[in-house]
Amino acid sequence: MSCVAFIAFFKIGKEGIKMREAIGSTWLTGIIITFIAIFAGFLAFSISYTKAFRVKNQILNIIVQKEGYTSSKNNLRNVTESQLKDDNSTEAEIFKYIKALGYNYAMFDNKTNPCKEGKLKEGGYCVVRYVSNTGAVNYKVTTYVSLSIPVLGISLNIPISGETKTVYYDNSNCDCDA
Repeated sequence: MSCVAFIAFFKIGKEGIKMREAIGSTWLTGIIITFIAIFAGFLAFSISYTKAFRVKNQILNIIVQKEGYTSSKNNLRNVTESQLKDDNSTEAEIFKYIKALGYNYAMFDNKTNPCKEGKLKEGGYCVVRYVSNTGAVNYKVTTYVSLSIPVLGISLNIPISGETKTVYYDNSNCDCDA
């Protein structure tokens, strides 16, 4: 630091070196709280994004392993753990995974359907089945990152989509055709 800068910020007097202008502690505290809030918001968003991305990938893996998407005959929100364990449908397997991971599947009610195409499933995700002319079947899965800031009145649902590779032996019974 040069002497000119040192003299500009400090005053040398009989009492010793004093700062000419100091940032008030209230302003400094406000700035620190703002940066902590921004950092905490970014951290919460990145955790939610990672969780939604992980759920989407696992849903795609389960659909490929089960060779299609089969719907459950039960209302998955109202079943017991033993009923959920006995259900061998693809939808029940996905719901078990979503519950175990802690994905926020209750963010959508029956009035709010963010799916551009297809139907919102019980775990807060969308599945669409595409059948080509050759009989090849692909599935598109969309999960959502829900971002809401009630103080500012902001509520966003950011979609995260992915598709399966071609499923040749499709044994699905879902209402998820495009």
